[in-house]
Amino acid sequence: MTKTIEIIGKVKDTLVNNCNKRHRIIVGGRGKGASWSIARILLLKGMSEPRFIVCVREVQKTIQNSVKKLLEDTIESLGLGFFYKPYISEIRGINGTRFIFHGLREFNADNIKSLEGADDAWVAEAQTISRRSINIFRPTIRKEGSTVWWDFNPRYETDSIYIDYILNKDSNAEVLWLNWRQNPWFTNSMIMEKESDYDRNPEEAEHIWEGKLRAMGDKYVCPSTLVDIAINNDIEKVDGKIMVGADIAHQGGDEIIFYRRQGLKIIDSYISRFQNAIITLQDLKAFVIDRSIPINIDNGDIGKAIADYLERDGYLVNRINFGGKPIDEIHYEDTVTEMYFNLRDKLNHIDIPNDQELRSQLIQRKYNYIGGRRGYEVMKIESKDDFKEHAISIHKSPDRADALVLCFYAAKSSAYLQDIGHNIF
Repeated sequence: MTKTIEIIGKVKDTLVNNCNKRHRIIVGGRGKGASWSIARILLLKGMSEPRFIVCVREVQKTIQNSVKKLLEDTIESLGLGFFYKPYISEIRGINGTRFIFHGLREFNADNIKSLEGADDAWVAEAQTISRRSINIFRPTIRKEGSTVWWDFNPRYETDSIYIDYILNKDSNAEVLWLNWRQNPWFTNSMIMEKESDYDRNPEEAEHIWEGKLRAMGDKYVCPSTLVDIAINNDIEKVDGKIMVGADIAHQGGDEIIFYRRQGLKIIDSYISRFQNAIITLQDLKAFVIDRSIPINIDNGDIGKAIADYLERDGYLVNRINFGGKPIDEIHYEDTVTEMYFNLRDKLNHIDIPNDQELRSQLIQRKYNYIGGRRGYEVMKIESKDDFKEHAISIHKSPDRADALVLCFYAAKSSAYLQDIGHNIF
């Protein structure tokens, strides 16, 4: 019995059956099914005759960062294990077909010659490919009849791939715009994820799911409209778990800030400057009141020492490393970025102090998209030093905002969640 291997109709009609172009580009938002389609097409081509197939991306720190796992999953799901066998760094077919995987950044004009002779190439996440990488890669794939598949989600109109194939028409390229609506493998969980993104930030969701370009202007984490909603919210019935967020000053001019909340409402605050660690420790103990109340504390410099003493005295401390690994590694570069975006998601529902300094700090904190230490694009909040360069506020360091995000942050890996339960709001 022959198994039918499904490929998205528009991909098959535009880029396979009726296409003689060398460059074949699938562009659009997340969930468009491009990767699954390209994987199936290349696996089928590799079965028809021996082919040398190169799979690349801008950065590939480990083989796990490549499309190798996707190809292996496709082989298993389609029952092609009789033909293809995965090895540590490549996939081989019984007829001699080979798939290899590389990061373009590791190449130069000399060593990239190892890719010469490729019959097909797959450039994954092509929106991140640098001009340098394109300039050395494209001439290398030059075998007669070779094809190059580019799969990307648009970011900015200044991205090299967007300039080359969208803004500037290439007579040797076929471009197919695709979105989640044409994807027969678009699951219910992906639908829920998409709907959540639209509820959270419609403009960003249009970029993520529809493939619309991002604006090149400054991006702020917390829009003033949402911050004002949180300031004007008046939660009369206060219930829920109590938690404290503590941002301890690292430098002489910074503030020492504590916030205490119950459920969704900030119920108390503490602000001080220019005091030694002993007084800060005493004041924080008095502010917390009860040793069983969890304390989210910035674990840098002085905060680390304060946390040591609190733990010694039996307080429930959750050390937060602002530059540490986030829970959601898909979207955020570090913990501080995750904390700020978590707060933004809650602003419609929480009750925060009518403090213009706090408001100013919240609405002026910028973020950007970076390549990320894990090899793909993620969000990263600006540093305190960068904030100080442009912020208009009484205190140049965003200490009040930092303490607030600490107060509302639920680190799922924290030991204290075993005691207070996961629903701390």
